[in-house]
Amino acid sequence: MSEVRLEVKNLCKSFGITKAVQNVSFNVNKGEVHALIGENGSGKSTLTNMLTGIYSIGSGTFVLDGKEIHPKNQVEANNEGVSIIVQELGTLSGLTVAENIFLGHEDQFVHMGIKNTNAMNKKATELLKKYGFERIKAADIIDEYNFEDRKLIEIVKATYFDPKIVVIDETTTALSQEGREELYKHMNRIRESGNSIIFISHDLEEVIEQSDNISVLRDGVKIGSITKAEATPDRLKALMVGR
Repeated sequence: MSEVRLEVKNLCKSFGITKAVQNVSFNVNKGEVHALIGENGSGKSTLTNMLTGIYSIGSGTFVLDGKEIHPKNQVEANNEGVSIIVQELGTLSGLTVAENIFLGHEDQFVHMGIKNTNAMNKKATELLKKYGFERIKAADIIDEYNFEDRKLIEIVKATYFDPKIVVIDETTTALSQEGREELYKHMNRIRESGNSIIFISHDLEEVIEQSDNISVLRDGVKIGSITKAEATPDRLKALMVGR
């Protein structure tokens, strides 16, 4: 029997008259990749944006390891054990690699109001080495790196503190095959640690290959959940579009 890590219970969110998420419930188990799929506008990103503090929760609850959470922003979500890697660039220009990795969590390097940049760079260097990204230098301005490298930095930023849930939202769309393989490697590492992933992708072959369970949304409503073994691209398409 799988142990539940996250319960999504009766979640709703509206923008004006648009019901983006309507009474959605599903569970994410420990050590699993749980895919969330649906056509554009199905409510996938709205749901995960509520989980990660980007949007406020309309109604309903997230229960993480038996505790209800209501993150008001991404830093609060991180502190609760939830992080996200987005499709667009999730790093800030003009900051160093280290400053981006620890953005919102710089206080661990501050003593009596003074930031210890050397300590921050040393910790970031250790993390980059641990992830196998030694060629990326902690003290470099992030703008010196291309999109793919900045995505690798985001992987470190989103996972170094061992979050219980990592949301990967369409991240693979703009990556090369090499970049995808790097992401898959770290997804497996997260899964093997007992933590969990909510994986959003339009590539149905990729969804089936990388996921353990798959939940389908259509027009903000959950249509159903199926296992990897039950999934085929045609079956997933039929659930997504309703025919």
